[in-house]
Amino acid sequence: MSKPTLSLVVKPKLFDKFIQLLQKGVKVKGRVGSTVLSFLCDDLGVSPEYVDKRIQTLFLNGKAIDNPDTALLKEDSILALSAAMPGLLGATLRKGSYYAKMRSEISYQEQNTGVSVHEGFVLLKLFNLLPAEMGPTVLARGIWLKGEELNRFLKELSDEMVNMCMRVELAGQVIGLSDLEEKSLKLELVQVKIECAPSTAGNGRENP
Repeated sequence: MSKPTLSLVVKPKLFDKFIQLLQKGVKVKGRVGSTVLSFLCDDLGVSPEYVDKRIQTLFLNGKAIDNPDTALLKEDSILALSAAMPGLLGATLRKGSYYAKMRSEISYQEQNTGVSVHEGFVLLKLFNLLPAEMGPTVLARGIWLKGEELNRFLKELSDEMVNMCMRVELAGQVIGLSDLEEKSLKLELVQVKIECAPSTAGNGRENP
């Protein structure tokens, strides 16, 4: 059974609230059984150059990745990404690092999962500069939230924030944000697509 899609157009200040969700982790759909590099480029639309130069630290299920082109995703894998972090710790965790031997116990070991490539969910977490840079693309493509998660998020918004939502469309029907709060608890899982209303959003951000 298909899940409903929720589309939101919001002002930048409220958009930033959704960006913050990316640090906690959000479900996104992609091809599990494929490599991390394929998932980032083919499913999320990130350029190979951005992955190579900007995404310097990658963790798959808590294990540091040196080669995103060989690390394989499974259903509900947890993929955490960060730009370069400072200091020795940052250098140690960086993909392909000279200091990789210092973290051998937490390094990803390539394994053949025997899983055929198919559409599934990945829990994506973004840190450092990546939420601001990759976040708009990820949110526009769509994240997946449980109804209770969406309801909790909405209840935490101030009246000022609520007024920053310019358009709400659920399953093709335009509704009010207050109506959405009531309906959200009835949703088991919903795809949420968020766009930032035109303004200064995106200025100074690296293009992924």
